[in-house]
Amino acid sequence: MMLSNKKRYVVIAGMLGGFAIAYQEQLSSGWQKLQRISYLNVDANPQETSLQPNNRLPTNSSLGEHFQTHNANIDTIREGKWGALVSTNKNVSQTRNAKPNSTVRIASFNMHAFGESKLKKSIVLETVAKMIRQFDVIALQHIQSRQQNILPELIDKVNQGDRRYDYCIGPRVGPEASQQQFAFVFDADRIETDRQMLYTVDDPQQLMAYEPLVGWFRSRSVPVEQAFTFSLVNLLVDPLNSERERKLLPDLIRSVRQDGRSEDDILLLGDFGCSDRELASLKNIGMLFALEGTPTTVTGEAMLDNIVFPARATDEFTGKSGVIDFLRNGNLSIDQAFQISTHMPVWGEFFASEGGSPGYIGTNQGYVSH
Repeated sequence: MMLSNKKRYVVIAGMLGGFAIAYQEQLSSGWQKLQRISYLNVDANPQETSLQPNNRLPTNSSLGEHFQTHNANIDTIREGKWGALVSTNKNVSQTRNAKPNSTVRIASFNMHAFGESKLKKSIVLETVAKMIRQFDVIALQHIQSRQQNILPELIDKVNQGDRRYDYCIGPRVGPEASQQQFAFVFDADRIETDRQMLYTVDDPQQLMAYEPLVGWFRSRSVPVEQAFTFSLVNLLVDPLNSERERKLLPDLIRSVRQDGRSEDDILLLGDFGCSDRELASLKNIGMLFALEGTPTTVTGEAMLDNIVFPARATDEFTGKSGVIDFLRNGNLSIDQAFQISTHMPVWGEFFASEGGSPGYIGTNQGYVSH
């Protein structure tokens, strides 16, 4: 029996409606499935390993033909253990997770002229110590003091918790009127370093106002042959010459990549003076950002700090990252928060086991074998 034109339209409309509902259910199911994906658990047993000094010191590392590397003076101090997280604003790019002892939390914090006056303020000392205890290793910028006891006293306070911390600090760098020191603070039970491999990038042509501090680290929470090793490049981009210095960052990565350690996991972290959107020079060579579009200042008005790493090599990144909002979490006034810093600490989480693809170095044309 032939259907009238009107009936045909009704039948066709009904069929299309059915397809649309079925597609919507399938799409909804897909999103729900993504949201339900369980995180990966990785077991790891703590190992009492000792990192043997590597006699092969960094040699002939250069930024273009301008930067070279040399060893920095290093201080040591007593060590400390873990405390609870204050805040986590997650920026998850991968649906992975792991048990706490199978990951490494790496952080960065611009301490904004941390010196004697700040050290004497109990609210500053308590808050900073509490934040440091949340991480396995943290890069500190803008330590500004003529005294040598600033960091030791801070670490003494940190070690009143249940973790055992140590530190490495570099020499004073920068213009005479505003010199500062960079440092790494780390949980000595979970992270080890080769102090002979700590160095400050030498910049004879003063291309960067503050020469970055470079350290090499290894996780201790898994067997040594499986442990995640990584170089941290602790930096602060001069706000007066930020555009010029940002363009140098790919060459800085290349310099560290060629410093003799054959390390493929090179993480730049610190104060970049801008958001990830303004770091096209790093995106163009395949670098990923722990944070994207996330304010890192106390006022929430700007994004200045980040952790950046090579996409292909550093697949240890779990996808978890964030900032520590000590203003709100500590229920502080804006004046109290500014006494601590105008910056908030930023962090990223990485698996403690090595899992990257070694042998790659960024170029302006992308990744090539090295």
